[in-house]
Amino acid sequence: MEPSQSPSRLDPTPLLSPFKHSGVPRRLVAEAAAAKQKLKEAYDIAIHELREFLGEDHVELNNKPLLDGWYMEHPNTHDAFHISQQDVLVSSAVVSPESTRDVQDVVKWANKHKIPVCPISMGRNLGYGGAAPRVPGSVVMDLGRRMNKILNIDGGNASCVVEPGVSYIKLYEEIQRRNLPLWIDTPDLGGGSVLRNAIDRRVGYTPYGDHFADHCGMEIVLPNGELLRTGMGAMPGKNGTDNPT
Repeated sequence: MEPSQSPSRLDPTPLLSPFKHSGVPRRLVAEAAAAKQKLKEAYDIAIHELREFLGEDHVELNNKPLLDGWYMEHPNTHDAFHISQQDVLVSSAVVSPESTRDVQDVVKWANKHKIPVCPISMGRNLGYGGAAPRVPGSVVMDLGRRMNKILNIDGGNASCVVEPGVSYIKLYEEIQRRNLPLWIDTPDLGGGSVLRNAIDRRVGYTPYGDHFADHCGMEIVLPNGELLRTGMGAMPGKNGTDNPT
């Protein structure tokens, strides 16, 4: 029995060439291009909405050349110490909330538009991914750019309340300014976030070296945008008033 199709009629074997294969079958190229355009239009609408409530200056598209920088001027768009290609894990935009309410609004916005977000405190998780999102194209939420205040230091209880952008060196300088007899437990470099170091289970060199074990409470925005407080901050204040600290 003769074969239905002779070898001479078979399509040529695909070979490597300068042509960049996108993985999209040729018969679906037009549909894929249309879908991509539709996604871009939806993304542009979402970004416009985000700028409406967060402010034009606090929403930056990642449409500039990627610069690795250095420790004190590191990027918040990708990993400055990337192992693979620089542009493998990059954000599509960076947003900078100023308050807990802003963070809640951004999370609710992300849920509405089904856009992944990647929160960072300062982005100095150097050697462990930096500010690079695990999902390429995510919106990086830079909590440290504007949320960098020391809200309270209690010298008697040797405790403090800080926002995500407070570094060890900033906390140290404030303790020195107040002339408090306190010694903070810092990791190797003092430029990182106090909060992020704790929730990443990093360590220091004193009896307080287990930073997560020594935290007293947190204010957490859940994936649905709701607010959760742990520790004593979850208890109501005098006469039922708010008790964030």
